[in-house]
Amino acid sequence: MKKVVTICTILLMGFGTAMANNEMITDPADTVVIELENGSKIIIYTKNRIELKKLQAYNINEMVRDLNNSLGDNEVEFMELENGDGERYLIDSPTVLFGKGDGEGDTVVIDEESLDNIRIRIGGMELNLDPNEIEDEFDEELELKKYSYVQEETDRTRHFFNLDIGSNNWLAEGSSPSETDAPYAVKPWGSWYVGLNWLNKTWIGGPVFLEWGGGVSWYNWKLEDPDIQILKGDTQIEFVEAPNPISGQKSKLSATYINVSFVPMLDFSKGAKRVKATAGKSFTFKTYRKSGFRIGAGVYAGYRMGSKTKFVFKEDGNNDKAKESDHFYLQNFRYGVRGQLGFRSFDMFVMYDLNEVFVSGRGPDGVALNAFTIGVTL
Repeated sequence: MKKVVTICTILLMGFGTAMANNEMITDPADTVVIELENGSKIIIYTKNRIELKKLQAYNINEMVRDLNNSLGDNEVEFMELENGDGERYLIDSPTVLFGKGDGEGDTVVIDEESLDNIRIRIGGMELNLDPNEIEDEFDEELELKKYSYVQEETDRTRHFFNLDIGSNNWLAEGSSPSETDAPYAVKPWGSWYVGLNWLNKTWIGGPVFLEWGGGVSWYNWKLEDPDIQILKGDTQIEFVEAPNPISGQKSKLSATYINVSFVPMLDFSKGAKRVKATAGKSFTFKTYRKSGFRIGAGVYAGYRMGSKTKFVFKEDGNNDKAKESDHFYLQNFRYGVRGQLGFRSFDMFVMYDLNEVFVSGRGPDGVALNAFTIGVTL
C-alpha cells in the first residue's frame, strides 16, 4: 500500500462544484459535508469562514483527475497527492484593478471593502497580493520562499503584443547596390525598421502553432552617401548628388505600413514558460521566461499609409534640412515572406518583400529593388 498526500487537500473545493445538485450542511465547527447522489460524501474542514472562501481558488476537477490517475487498479485505504509548492491546483486569478463599476471579461473591478486577492501582471512579471495579510507581513520577520517551475500553455489561443526592431536594406535584381557603389546604396546602421504588433498564438496540435495578427511598421532607408538627395522625377524616383556648395549630412526615405501576418510555428516547448517565484506571507512575485526552441515561416502583407524623404545638409556653414511627403512611386501594397527563430527568451526575424519597393519601371534608373529586414523581437 503506497503512502500519498492527504485526500483532504483534494476535497477542499468540492462544495463549489457540487452545490448545484446536492444539499450542503454546515455545523458550528466549520465543517462542510456534501452528500452526493451515490451516497458518497465530501467533508471539508477549515479554520474559519475566511479560509473557506479562499478555497474557491482551487480546481477540484484537476484534483479528482490526478486522484483517479494515481489510484489505477490498486486497492488502497489512504492516499497522498504531492503538491510541492502549494500552487499546483490553483486556478489562475483574474486581473484586479482598483475602482468602481462592473467587471469586464477577465478583469475584475473592486473596492477596498471587497479586497481578497490582487493580481498585477506587466509583460513577463506578475505580482499577487493578499491585502488581508500585508499588515501582519511587516509586524513580524519577513521570511521569503523561492522556487521555480515550468508553466504549460493552457489557452488554445493566447493574445499578446510585441515589438520588432531591425535594420533595412534592399537588393537590386538579386545583388547588393553597395557592390556596384550605386547612389541608392543603403547604410544598414540607421536604416531602422520598427514594428508594433498585436498578435495571437493559436495551438494547432503537438508543437504546431499559428501566430497571426496585425500591426503598424515604419521602414527607413538611410543612404550610404549623405550627399545623395532623393527626388521624385517626372517618370521615376531619382537619386542625385547635391550641387555645391551644399554638403549633405543625412539622406533617407521612410514609409509607414499597416500589416497583417500569418506565421506557422514549431514550438518544441509547446508554449511552456519557466517561472521563477519569490513568495512571502502576503505576496508572490513571479517572472516568466520562454522555454525551449521555436522556428517558423509564413507570409505578411501591408498597405502604405504614408511616405516622406528627409535631407539634412550644410550650406554656407549653416545647418538646414529639407522634408517632402509624397508617394515617390512606392508600391501601395507590399507582401513577402517572414522567418522567425527563437530560443528561450531570445527571438529574431527576417523579412523579404516579394514585390518591388517601387512601381515596376519607376525605380532608380528603372532598376527593381526588393526590400529585406533582419532584426530581433522584444
